[in-house]
Amino acid sequence: MAPRNTPSLVSRLWVFIRPLKWILLLACILAGMKAMSGLGLAAVSRWLLNNYQSLSTQELFRIYGGITLFLVLLLITTYFRVYFPAYIASSVIRRMRRQLYRHLQRLSADFYAQHQTGEVVSRLTNDITLAQLLYSNVIINAIFDAIILSTAAIYLVLSYPFAAYAPILGTCIVYGVLMSFFLPRMRTRSRQVQEEMGKITSEVSEKIVGMKVLQSFTHEEIAGNVVDERLESHFFESLRMARLQSLFSAVGQTLPEFAKLLVIALGIYLILQARMTVGDIAGMILVLGHIFFPLRRTASMTAEIGTSIGSMDRILEFFDAQPSVTEAAEVVSLPSLSGRVEYRNVSFSYAQDGESRVLHRISFEVEPGSQIAFVGPSGAGKSTIMDLLSRFYDPGEGQILIDGVDIREMSLEFLRKHIGIVMQDTILFSGTIAENVRLGNPEATDAEVKEALENAYAMEFVTKMSGGINSRIAEQGKTLSGGQRQRIALARMFLKDPRIIILDEATSALDTESEQYVQQAFHGLKSGRTTLMIAHHFATVKDVEYIYVVEEGRIVEEGTMMELMEAGGVFRNLYDSQSAMLAIESTYPV
Repeated sequence: MAPRNTPSLVSRLWVFIRPLKWILLLACILAGMKAMSGLGLAAVSRWLLNNYQSLSTQELFRIYGGITLFLVLLLITTYFRVYFPAYIASSVIRRMRRQLYRHLQRLSADFYAQHQTGEVVSRLTNDITLAQLLYSNVIINAIFDAIILSTAAIYLVLSYPFAAYAPILGTCIVYGVLMSFFLPRMRTRSRQVQEEMGKITSEVSEKIVGMKVLQSFTHEEIAGNVVDERLESHFFESLRMARLQSLFSAVGQTLPEFAKLLVIALGIYLILQARMTVGDIAGMILVLGHIFFPLRRTASMTAEIGTSIGSMDRILEFFDAQPSVTEAAEVVSLPSLSGRVEYRNVSFSYAQDGESRVLHRISFEVEPGSQIAFVGPSGAGKSTIMDLLSRFYDPGEGQILIDGVDIREMSLEFLRKHIGIVMQDTILFSGTIAENVRLGNPEATDAEVKEALENAYAMEFVTKMSGGINSRIAEQGKTLSGGQRQRIALARMFLKDPRIIILDEATSALDTESEQYVQQAFHGLKSGRTTLMIAHHFATVKDVEYIYVVEEGRIVEEGTMMELMEAGGVFRNLYDSQSAMLAIESTYPV
């Protein structure tokens, strides 16, 4: 995505800073006071040097006493002039992180399919941290510097001949030209540096999550080499950025010194012509400090400016991402659901152009309280069928209806509240067992949590833990076995009490004992609810009422298990292949 133009970026930045506009105004007033105070001191110094011979000692003491009192007030003003920008920057970054995270929660599954987890985390953390410089060191300082430069320019024009301040005017013009040349290039270069950092974060995150696999395959060296390549790429992009910044900084910091020498040379010439005094030149040199300080600061901060703007571009790119799954302008309100599911000629493709379809004209009906199963080889499209029911994606063609209502006409909250999903890879979060179970119902009491765990056959191991339901578990439930994690996930479903249950190969990775517990829990969970099951183990579908066989995105067979066995088609072949494999495993156990 190309960097935004400056007016567009400024307008987007203002959206975040607008709630703090009064504090910003106060900071600007303080900045103006500090700028005027500096010029006031320069003017007083100029007057003293030109008139000190006519002043008495008592008058000088009074003047210096007033200057001392003024400096105390300046100290207090400077404190708040520095504190308010820091407060504004921290407040804006907090708001930006909160809004970006909430926005990310609204985005659809296709967004996360296109972006690695590490990249998303990098923009939410690293990029926003770098963007903080844009508010604390760039925007506020730019306002402050503009006030200083404008007031200093007015003072010079009203107090000095043009010949004296011509070098200063020329230096400011050259600075403007340099900024217009270097900043767009540094912005582009900084974006490339940040993109490389995002790739490093993604690569490292992926490797850390899969560290056990890497170690089991003694793949550490190869994985390390991949990370090294990312680090090298980031290193070279950083060097290119540093060369660009160093060039601008060198030129930008040398120009003021050259301008100062010209001012002194012209000042001596004007003194010899009796057009200026030594006090005038001394006062002008003090003013030069106020003018050249913001210019030097800009030169030294070009890298930070480019990095901040590049990071802001990347953040706004995520803010501009829109969910592909959206709610209708007017949603249909239903008092409840009975759980009747119908697919009508549903086709789907992950590609936006509709090519390479994953599903082809899928149609079936499920009566309330019925239990059906989808079987077929891996990659046939079974999980995609289930993802469409919860509207993680929307079909390219056709309709999906629940109780005769197109699910696109329902609110997402209402739809997903009435659908429970138990996946093969159970996701648990760091925290207590009770907190994980309460995902099903945040308002549930401890008694209700325990009842849900009992129904999921999980209390038998939870009671043995030191904290009971308040026992803490590690990230992703790593301290629990696969069967234990699955039973906690089932407890969430009991607490949620949905009308429709999706079981996505929920027992395929469990041992025999764990599978027995989970199957018992499934029996209670499925009772009275519409259940759609994806199964690889055909033993789990013997009790379902109807089976759909999916192959290459199409329903190629359907019927009861007995009917499909007698038909001798795809289902029978899959069943026989699995039976043969089980026979081999029982004969030659691992």
